[in-house]
Amino acid sequence: MKGILALSLMVIASALVACGMDWSAGPDNGGGSLNKRFHYYYGADCRYDAFGQSYDCSDMYVLSPSVNVHLQITRDGYATLCVDDRCSYYDPGEYFEDYDHGARYYDFSGDETRMVIYADGSEMIYIDTYEGYAYYYYYDYY
Repeated sequence: MKGILALSLMVIASALVACGMDWSAGPDNGGGSLNKRFHYYYGADCRYDAFGQSYDCSDMYVLSPSVNVHLQITRDGYATLCVDDRCSYYDPGEYFEDYDHGARYYDFSGDETRMVIYADGSEMIYIDTYEGYAYYYYYDYY
């Protein structure tokens, strides 16, 4: 029994070492996976125009309670995005991954909404294109 437990622990340890800090995920990125939890404590509200630009933003304010996010992307590209325990599920073609300011982000689009989450957790943006607002969430005060 001890041999099976030791072998299992070795397999898990080698898998963790092989993962590294690359936050790319899905089949287009070498089959990596992502499983991150973020907590956002600060926010700012902005108007959002038809050209995809935010403007006329509020001052930064403290979120009470904080916003909790869990982002999981499997090796084959299926994604689960939970915001305060309300989860949405995405097939590989229903979201995209890109870079902005040298940081990787994931963009999940709905009918009239978008949720943009940076892979390092530095920022999350909820965009309501119908109402014309963008809500920015940060884990630190900038």
